[in-house]
Amino acid sequence: MLPGKSTRKIDTDSKKLDKNKICNDNDENANNRELSLQYNLDKLGDAGAYEFASGSGSGSGNSSDIEEVESKDDGDCDIYPFASTLEKDVDESDIDADGEEATLHICVYQINTSCELPFIEYMMKNGYNKESKKQQFEFPSIKYAPSKRTALDQVKTHVSTVLFKDNEIVKYRGNLKTNNGIYFFFHKYFRKLKFPHKLSISDDLWWTVTSEIVNFKKVLYVDVDKRATDLFIRYPAIMRLYDCKSQLIETPLICYYGDQYQKITYLAFFGLLKAPLKSSFGPFYVGTNFLSSMKYACYTNDNKPFELYDGTALTTGKYGKYVEGGVLRSVLFVGKMNVFLKSGIPDNSQISQEVAKTDESVRRLLALRDSNGNWTENYDTAYSGLYFVSIDDNDDAKDTKKRIAVNTVEWFFKNYNHSSILSYHMIETSTIPEKFNVDYTEYNIK
Repeated sequence: MLPGKSTRKIDTDSKKLDKNKICNDNDENANNRELSLQYNLDKLGDAGAYEFASGSGSGSGNSSDIEEVESKDDGDCDIYPFASTLEKDVDESDIDADGEEATLHICVYQINTSCELPFIEYMMKNGYNKESKKQQFEFPSIKYAPSKRTALDQVKTHVSTVLFKDNEIVKYRGNLKTNNGIYFFFHKYFRKLKFPHKLSISDDLWWTVTSEIVNFKKVLYVDVDKRATDLFIRYPAIMRLYDCKSQLIETPLICYYGDQYQKITYLAFFGLLKAPLKSSFGPFYVGTNFLSSMKYACYTNDNKPFELYDGTALTTGKYGKYVEGGVLRSVLFVGKMNVFLKSGIPDNSQISQEVAKTDESVRRLLALRDSNGNWTENYDTAYSGLYFVSIDDNDDAKDTKKRIAVNTVEWFFKNYNHSSILSYHMIETSTIPEKFNVDYTEYNIK
């Protein structure tokens, strides 16, 4: 999975990071600093191939606030080649060509090394778009002000004084001119946190991943600016990371895990728990998409009221709606994935057969189960999609409303280090239906 432990030593006597420092190419030891910003060489050490599906390799955790790295001392390791293709200089005449007030887009990225494999994150602003009249995530931007200061100087000032107010190292990598304006790319040194952040709807700056920008086009339930999605699709190299043997590294997908808020807080600090033995694909780790996670974030599994031993009620109403719901937002490297279909072979494991005797929905969806976890012998991940099935004995009944069982989207994965928690959130439950409704979509975080 990852190369073995590096023989390099970390310089523990290095100077403290200058506050919000934006590095230039003519800085002393700029090349060394650039690699420090690019990636953690201690993980890239031997530059072995990333054989994801092999299940080999063991990532070593680090609980420090900042994961320090050392400078590059041998060979080239361009983990993010796209940055090397960017233009350094800016033609001021191009910005003001039409006499209109130009917008300068700011793309700050970091290489997240909290997981066994690295992945790239982009900073996006959570705000209200006046044109679309709705909330959306978009790249930060400023209006170009013709003056003695260049466009690049104006952008750098905004990055160092507005976007980053704490001690950070940020390197300007270059710019990309498109039909939607000029995008200025900056590389921020990745700080490894002890615990993921709790983010609310009022937090304006978020680190997002390419799966959210391109695949789902949403962060949680909030739309991503179409211009950002189009930029990534037009220039796919923006999304690609490579190892030191120039092999493409898998891009992770975004997934979620929902439960009562206090439990979510616990999991955010201490890590995911394995699913129960009777779960669909065995006692392994699980993630789902946002709407599917709301079934577990806002309601009990059996849709019944629940209280603690001391009598504290965690739910309200008759159908097990949590007073406080929560969700984890994570990335997952799926590796080699086994996709289970409703038309597949029914699971004949003893666990599934026993559960099916008392649960009609399980009996109808046995093909979407592998309770013994046989999938783990050849795969890293098991996936089942969204399915609906009638669980009434009389499917032709017209005078009564049929009961429908829902199989939610699920990714089961066997290796904990294939996932990394990005953030956790509290769900607003006071305005949602008293009973879970699969057609309801208006969930919000606080």
